[in-house]
Amino acid sequence: MTAEPERASQAEPETEDAPPAGPESGPEDASRAEPDADTTRGDEPPSRGRRFTRAKVAGALAAMLVAAIAATAVLQWISAAQAQDARAGLESERALRLEVSGAASAFSRALLSYDYQDLQSTRSTLAAQATGDFLTTYDAAFGGAMAQVIVKLKATSQATVRQVYLADVDEATAHAIVVVDQQVNTSEAIRSVKDSHLKISLVKEKGTWKIHDVTVLGAASEDQYNLNGDEKKD
Repeated sequence: MTAEPERASQAEPETEDAPPAGPESGPEDASRAEPDADTTRGDEPPSRGRRFTRAKVAGALAAMLVAAIAATAVLQWISAAQAQDARAGLESERALRLEVSGAASAFSRALLSYDYQDLQSTRSTLAAQATGDFLTTYDAAFGGAMAQVIVKLKATSQATVRQVYLADVDEATAHAIVVVDQQVNTSEAIRSVKDSHLKISLVKEKGTWKIHDVTVLGAASEDQYNLNGDEKKD
């Protein structure tokens, strides 16, 4: 009969030391509560990597922009230099053509303008503007008998250059067509010559354009009015 109380007293401490009832826990719960460090690093947002990528892209774009600006500047400089060279070339060519045109115009005006009282002045002017054997040709055309007729008729001539057309022009030679109007007054009549065409060859000697050859191509019209009447001759 005493054995039963002893078993009861031995069972009671086991009841008092038992842990309170609660949710069961195990290895799965432990792993769920304490995540692995590697897993945590893998799930961390890659903000640092993205910032690095954006910095690289921004740097590349900046480099491209600088290169584009530099290339544009170089192209603009080249274009400006080419434009300047082109303008210089055009200005040089224009100056050259103006020189030739001026020489041809001055010579044509001197050739067809004269005064019977001073024919030697006309010859001297032409001699200064011509070269080669031009004076020989001039003396053959206007000297001798022709000069005597000019003096006898008391002839004076005034020439007006209307247009100068330039053909080939370079640094040494040039050709021009000069259109001239001429009016000759004598003691007997007034003679008007319209659109005389002179073909002129020029050469450059010691920096000055000289007339090398002249050919009279003809005139568009010639009219003469006699001073002793109203008769008109074409």
